[in-house]
Amino acid sequence: MNALPRPLRPLLPLAAALLLAACATPPAATPAAVPAPRVAVPASAALPAFAAVVKDARRVDGPLPLWRKDDRVWIELAPAAWGRPFLLSPKIASGIAEAGVLGGLMAFPVSGAGGTQLVEFVRQHQQVRLQARNVVANAEPGTPEARAAAASFASSLLASAPVASLPQPQTGAVLVEANALFLGDLLGVGMSLQRAFRQPYTLDARNTAIAAVRNTPEATVIETTNHFYAATLAAPAPGGPSLPRWVPDARSLVVGLHYSLAPLPAEPMHARRADPRIGSFTTRSFEVGGDLGTSPRQRWVNRWRLEKRDPAAPLSEPVKPITFWIDRNVPLAWRETVRDAILEWNKAFERIGFRDAIVVRQQPDDADFDTLDAGRASVRWMTTPEPGFAAIGPSQVDPRSGEILDADIGVEALMTRLKRVERSQVLAGIAGAPAHDGHDAACSFADEAAAQLAYGLDVLAAREDLPPGDPRTQRYVQDYLKDTVMHEVGHALGLRHNFRASRIYTEAQLADPAFTREHGTTGSVMEYNAINLPRPGAPLAAPFQTTLGPYDYWAIEYAYKPIAAADEEAELKRIAARGRDPLLAFASDEDNTLGLDPEVAVFDLGADPIAFAAKRLEIARDLFRRQETRTLSPDEDYSVLRRSIAFALNDVGRSAQLLLRQIGGVRTLRDYPGSGRDPLQPLPAHTQRQALDLLMRDVLGADGLALSPALQRRLAPDYLERGESGTPTDFALPQRLLDLQRSVLVALSGDALAGRVLDAAAKVDHPQDAFGLAELYGRLMREVWSELGAGSTIAPARRELQREHANRVAAALLQPSARADARALLRSQARTLLARLDAAAARPARRDAATRAHLDDSAQTIRLALKARLERAGV
Repeated sequence: MNALPRPLRPLLPLAAALLLAACATPPAATPAAVPAPRVAVPASAALPAFAAVVKDARRVDGPLPLWRKDDRVWIELAPAAWGRPFLLSPKIASGIAEAGVLGGLMAFPVSGAGGTQLVEFVRQHQQVRLQARNVVANAEPGTPEARAAAASFASSLLASAPVASLPQPQTGAVLVEANALFLGDLLGVGMSLQRAFRQPYTLDARNTAIAAVRNTPEATVIETTNHFYAATLAAPAPGGPSLPRWVPDARSLVVGLHYSLAPLPAEPMHARRADPRIGSFTTRSFEVGGDLGTSPRQRWVNRWRLEKRDPAAPLSEPVKPITFWIDRNVPLAWRETVRDAILEWNKAFERIGFRDAIVVRQQPDDADFDTLDAGRASVRWMTTPEPGFAAIGPSQVDPRSGEILDADIGVEALMTRLKRVERSQVLAGIAGAPAHDGHDAACSFADEAAAQLAYGLDVLAAREDLPPGDPRTQRYVQDYLKDTVMHEVGHALGLRHNFRASRIYTEAQLADPAFTREHGTTGSVMEYNAINLPRPGAPLAAPFQTTLGPYDYWAIEYAYKPIAAADEEAELKRIAARGRDPLLAFASDEDNTLGLDPEVAVFDLGADPIAFAAKRLEIARDLFRRQETRTLSPDEDYSVLRRSIAFALNDVGRSAQLLLRQIGGVRTLRDYPGSGRDPLQPLPAHTQRQALDLLMRDVLGADGLALSPALQRRLAPDYLERGESGTPTDFALPQRLLDLQRSVLVALSGDALAGRVLDAAAKVDHPQDAFGLAELYGRLMREVWSELGAGSTIAPARRELQREHANRVAAALLQPSARADARALLRSQARTLLARLDAAAARPARRDAATRAHLDDSAQTIRLALKARLERAGV
């Protein structure tokens, strides 16, 4: 399962929704999921003849022949079908617009060993078992290792039904009723609904039926209509039960499911070994036989089967191209943009000898097939009442080889309607938290890029660089859509994220409209690229990445280049070794979260992250100033100002997060020996100081972000939306800014950053050249308490920030720190701060009563913490 979006928590495709919902407390009384209908198993002698069962039934030829009569469907199983592996490809055909049950999404069964399931039909006496084959271990059949693996890794029973007929005299085939196999809760939808809403939803078997059956050359398709019902519903409560919001009656939920059973290719595709220097999704196998080397786990690149029609030709069409279908539900206005985005990838395939490796077809309005059918890569439009994920591009692979067999890209209609809601506002902790959850299959690019688009249009409208109704607005949206679809197609082709690619171009190049139109804004469309916003007064360059970057060509070359078997190992090593080229810089999800590499971040742009952060902070300050006096048209309301300020604060939070990553940062390179570069490189001290300077001046400084009373008086809500969304009437702008500052303060004074600074300093050859904790803590205290020497009144917002710092220092003195140096330095800082507070209290003349009380109380907090006994572990 590839590229599942982070904002889909709770709106992920089914597997992710189930995984995340498992953390929630289930309802007090959760009924078990209703199994498939059970029928008594008749004795062999009592079985009816094959012809008698299918009398008056219609046969549907295909990989698994089907027989249908009224509401009953039988599967014809010939002797060759027993034990044959089929890809089970389930999709949600129609959903409820929330809780992860979204029509048009690829769904995944409840699976502990990966998303894709291979199933087989197994006969046990007079019972047919639909069984998910365990593909974790890989061993040569018939060997002792294979027998050991079979005893260790069990298969899973998904459903079972009795044999429905005697063998057909000519073919030996028997019948099994599909109703019994596929009308149970095969995907665990009921469990997902129970945990999402904390209500007792279960499958209503009486009102669950097979809606349609179909066979294509690639797959057998069974579509079902499943009814989930709760006779009684608990009253909604905060943190407790809730109700579906988009159905007529919350007791009744009808879900359409689409099952494809696709035979695996007779000959597995040649597997290509993965390399950590290039970001491909991989299929993993546990090798239990032969030379295990350093690890029994083997990883193969996920890729489509692509072979030249003429192997000797420098440029040849493929034997079978990768075909993407544009679903008939994609609006006419966006089809050309979607087509262009998909075909853009052909440029990379042409470099390695393929002409028209990817083709795009439009599904006719009267088509007799569904783009959800297995084997049809597709782009579909999805209508949801609220923004959830914007776009998603999961795929399913053959676990024997990593061959991609199916992919479905879903695009939310709201992403092109520019429904700008306050979904990305600054929250406490945002500045210090990783911007991506690190799961290699999670993708939130489209959703967060939609917020970037909305913010960018607000900024340009406030400057009157892009007035409402300007035709360039449509171009901005088209560029965003092309960028997003290209990103998701990249996932569907097997590529992971590349979060270092945004570093390859300079600020001068990014500000050049001609350069950005030709080369894009970054090294890869697989980045989370920030919208390329100009400084006030600068020309408009290309806002989004609308062409492939250098890294994209390289990644496609490694995964898809035709290479003779005898040359493959050496050629792949040669390709991967080019990763030292700065234009091919690569790092992925785990580099962003596990290592906190200062160069690996999402929604940054340009070679100098500090310069980028400074520019975005300048843009935000300019927007604040312009919104104070911006003239709105009579058909607008003031909520447009509130929305843009909320986006601006969120962007300030991103900039602060980027700056925090520089302090104690260590570059983590994926180089192999011989590249001439150390794989772990602490950031120079002067770079860390530049980042700290910018944080102190523009985020924590007294004059960093000016929030005038005039601006605050204009931030009215959208009164039509307020009741539905629960938006407060007042927009507490000072509190939101304080939450942002508090999160920065918490990060700068926390144990995690202290450990990073100390560990990074230990990697420097000359300790005197390292950036140290004493410098960090001293600078933080001077800037936060800058008003102490002035002897004047301290503003309320500054008092709040100073109190937060005093509380953080006091808490650190009372609790054992993870690092002894950090604790000792904080105690020294506390004594210095106490002396400054006592000295300030001795000069009260120019301060008001609130400031005097604040200083006295802060001094008392520090004094008591210094006197308190430190609680030490084990004492």
